[in-house]
Amino acid sequence: METKKQNNGEIGKKPNTTNSENLPDYIRPFTYLFNKKKFEILPEWQKWDHEINLTDEAPRELNAKAYIMILKEEKALN
Repeated sequence: METKKQNNGEIGKKPNTTNSENLPDYIRPFTYLFNKKKFEILPEWQKWDHEINLTDEAPRELNAKAYIMILKEEKALN
């Protein structure tokens, strides 16, 4: 019987999404968009960029829902 050594460094790791073999076929042409290094840096400043200054009276949280839930779903969420 052949035994395979277990690499404990691999346990619990997520697949590397920048590797095109790990992406669904319909996304593979866009592999460059899933490059982790590109997400670690901010894009350069552009002339249309602007700062959003919030006032002290601005609410800390907004009571907004992404989509409407039926009563049963809302109760389960709460």
